[in-house]
Amino acid sequence: MLVENISYLATFVATAGMAVIGSLLSFQLFRENKQPFLQLLFYQQIFLFSFFIYGIWGNIALREVVADASLSQELFGKLALFVPLIGLPFLLVSWFMLVKFAWELNGFRFSKIWTFSYFSGFLFALAFFSFLFQNNYLQIPVKPDVFIIRLFLVLNFFFHLVFIFPFILKNRTNANDTLKKEIQKCAYGYFFGVVIYSAVLWFLKKFGFIGTNLSFILLFGISLLLPACVRKFVKFPNENTVQKLDFSSFCAAYEISKRESQIVLEICSGKTNKAIAEKLFITLQTVKDHNHRIYTKTGVKSRIQLANLVREKTGIK
Repeated sequence: MLVENISYLATFVATAGMAVIGSLLSFQLFRENKQPFLQLLFYQQIFLFSFFIYGIWGNIALREVVADASLSQELFGKLALFVPLIGLPFLLVSWFMLVKFAWELNGFRFSKIWTFSYFSGFLFALAFFSFLFQNNYLQIPVKPDVFIIRLFLVLNFFFHLVFIFPFILKNRTNANDTLKKEIQKCAYGYFFGVVIYSAVLWFLKKFGFIGTNLSFILLFGISLLLPACVRKFVKFPNENTVQKLDFSSFCAAYEISKRESQIVLEICSGKTNKAIAEKLFITLQTVKDHNHRIYTKTGVKSRIQLANLVREKTGIK
């Protein structure tokens, strides 16, 4: 028993250290390179490790506290289900940030509707299943801890499939294709690691306490693999050395049509929508429709942001 407790303590120290390292690596990545998608990776690491520390080690600590208490099997099962669920918000935000990181890196934008649907859908599912358990429509599993672990693994693997999918798709708007390919290699390596720890954790109870500790170390270690790999192997462009695009290349990179490119130039010159419509002999509504499509393709939200983006990428004043 003493050896087991010491091993858990050592594993806790090791995994807590990994959590700190993963958070620091992702923070340094964002601070050094100022890329918006790297900020998402930083948030993902923070929320993921918050869940790991609470959901895994909090559950183990609870078991030690109530081990000598006279609790019924049913009450103990409810506690085993309830404790990890308190940390569920951390996990939900972590999955969201991971998926958003991958998709926005590859040129896709998340709408507010998608964000609302994601979180409200989980809240509805949680309330629904809580109702089923509370009214005994569903029975608490005989081994609730195994049930929670495997439920986590299934959902976690699903969201990692969603994470890896945009790397397989054709990149739509990312002009720096080399950067995307470098991060893609890290993403594939990380996904392979997720497959490994998912397989190991699925059979967690068969390894004894030594195997359990090694599984935890594997879980935490692979989870910091993505920021570690990106920081080690990905070369981010230096703003002072980035070669400017010509305007036609800029339009090709963002899939801007010929008519839209004309409107972009007019916006950069400071013309109003009405003035653009008169010059190009189109209606005011047509100009607004083109503006909306241009904003969507380039990921900006205003004329000023669009003009700044064009100046940054092409040098056009």
